[in-house]
Amino acid sequence: MRWAGRVAALVRIAAGAILLAEGYGKVAGSFVRGGFAKSAASMAAKAWPFWQRFLHGFVLPNASAIAWLVALSELAVGLGLVLGLWTRAACAGGALLVLTFLFGQSYVPGSSWDSWVTAGLTSKFAILLLVLLAACDAGRVWGFDGRPRGRRAIRE
Repeated sequence: MRWAGRVAALVRIAAGAILLAEGYGKVAGSFVRGGFAKSAASMAAKAWPFWQRFLHGFVLPNASAIAWLVALSELAVGLGLVLGLWTRAACAGGALLVLTFLFGQSYVPGSSWDSWVTAGLTSKFAILLLVLLAACDAGRVWGFDGRPRGRRAIRE
């Protein structure tokens, strides 16, 4: 199926472009200049109990450094996906990054299970997308992953 590799590459590149834009917006905007600290404090009030402790004990006291870590991580994952360079590692890192967001947005205390299913739905789909891109080795088509160890790139 020659078209499947091309579709995966297009989805990989689009997801990478979105992450690059998000990372750039964080670096250029107020996120790394105090915006993250405010949103992390708000997130801590609504997060899973174990994540609240982590946010209060580690993230909030180090909010400036964590903000830069998040922004630069999004840029790195986005660049890896756009270039198809170390795609599986970029997908794994991106999935872990999005999982940290999910912990802060999917806790629905006292609600039925269906409330948990819909809480943080965008993050859940982003994780699934990144896992799928890693599983199908999406960097081999139109990416640098198609050229490791002297092999020629796969052209589909």
